[in-house]
Amino acid sequence: MSELPVGSIEDAFTAAIGSNVGCINWEMLCWPDAPEAGFHGESKHAEVTLLFNTRTRELDVPAQEHTVLVHVRSAVFGGVQTREPYAHWLAEHVGLTIIGPGQRL
Repeated sequence: MSELPVGSIEDAFTAAIGSNVGCINWEMLCWPDAPEAGFHGESKHAEVTLLFNTRTRELDVPAQEHTVLVHVRSAVFGGVQTREPYAHWLAEHVGLTIIGPGQRL
């Protein structure tokens, strides 16, 4: 499916699962450099998960809406998580905003 254009499967998947829960996960991505924000691009833990009718990757919390999870590697130095701002930068870069707190998996 990697050769399919962006946006080509989401509508069909949504129609197929109806009100059931499901997910699409894109792995092996590479986040871009953001020198103005002090971040270097990376491919480790670079994923996006689209959750349908649920709020968790375990698909165990039903919801009436869909959720997008942006995965970035996190690091804690001196009690401060340093990668969550990168997730916010990624969202803003595509015209979106992060609406929930960071989660550790």
